Amino acid sequence: MTLKEFNIIENQLINEYAGYFDKKELITQFPSKLSNINEEEFYFYMTKYLNKFHDPHLKLVDFNGLYPNIRVQLYNDQLYVIDSRNPQIPTGTVIYNLGSYSINYILENDHDLLKSSNPERMEWSDVLKKYKYIVSDSKEISILQKDKPDFFEQSYIIENKSTYIYIKFTDFIDHLKISNLIDKHKNLLLNAKQIIIDVRGNRGGSDLAYLKLLPYLTTESITITDDTPYYHRFTKSYCDERIHTISELIKQMPDSDDLDEYKSILNLYKDNYDKGFVNINNNPESDTIKGIQEKCPDVKVLADFECGSSGDNFVKFAHEFKNIEIIGRPTKGMNDYSNIMFIDINGKYKLSVPHSKDGNVDLGKSMGKTGIPVDHYISWTPEELEKDIILEIAINRFTSLT
Repeated sequence: MTLKEFNIIENQLINEYAGYFDKKELITQFPSKLSNINEEEFYFYMTKYLNKFHDPHLKLVDFNGLYPNIRVQLYNDQLYVIDSRNPQIPTGTVIYNLGSYSINYILENDHDLLKSSNPERMEWSDVLKKYKYIVSDSKEISILQKDKPDFFEQSYIIENKSTYIYIKFTDFIDHLKISNLIDKHKNLLLNAKQIIIDVRGNRGGSDLAYLKLLPYLTTESITITDDTPYYHRFTKSYCDERIHTISELIKQMPDSDDLDEYKSILNLYKDNYDKGFVNINNNPESDTIKGIQEKCPDVKVLADFECGSSGDNFVKFAHEFKNIEIIGRPTKGMNDYSNIMFIDINGKYKLSVPHSKDGNVDLGKSMGKTGIPVDHYISWTPEELEKDIILEIAINRFTSLT
């Protein structure tokens, strides 16, 4: 590696990153710029540093390397395979060593790669990437592959389960598809007495994608006024990228209320072009969700650590509804800093850089380390490998099953 790659990252943290003023001390402690390390060493060296920011959106992304083909969960100092795309390593396998090192050794020496000391919030993908294989029956089995495995296949579901309506969104990316699905099941939703909304593993997307569902969840009009500042760091490069991207989206969109929303967002970047750090919530308006149900349904929202970004926001919104209970585990907590841009690093890596900041950070309400809380917490145990504990508990917590 050359000093150029280090300089690009440091420059982005100083001149583009929305967390610059909050993380200034950490940025001034930028690690030594080493020209004698290879690309793989560079990746782990910088990742350990960036993890200290506790900002899930700020990260180095390897687009051309190898990807882990298993997902794991630590429980009582044992590492369980909770999902596998490796035919030699079935789900439920207990891993005692990664490479030639014990799990306890890795917990002690690679904690900076795990991002958290809480076993339920540890992220093991970089550790798996670093150690490359496990040993089973004296045979080395690679846990990496060239193509990125899809552990979270896109799925939008609204189903009648007899006693309740089951809704699952694995992301909020395809706004049109979600909107059409809600329209298709309008009558089913209007007659629902009990609803389960499953956003476990939700990969985020656009908050606009779930707004259409909210009126089906209540009989009331819920007014939300958020006067917390919300900042964007309107740099020239950020504005140029957003103006181009949104303009292209508008060209492809039919006339609708959504089109007006996107035009308003486009004007936001034009009006604040290259103005630097700006609070875009200095004249907050109230948002009103007008419930359309005749009788208020009993709603359970299922969440977990893999639910992030717009998934975080959905769970945060759900807390405003008196008839909604959130069950499972706290979300990932990705939205202290958002609205990312990808910056190329030597053609092999890209740096994800957030350009917006939630003012709750200044009020001591950061979500980065804790996520959005749930109403009814369920700890992870290996029993979840055999059955869907969170779903079962949610069903049992309905007031009635008539």
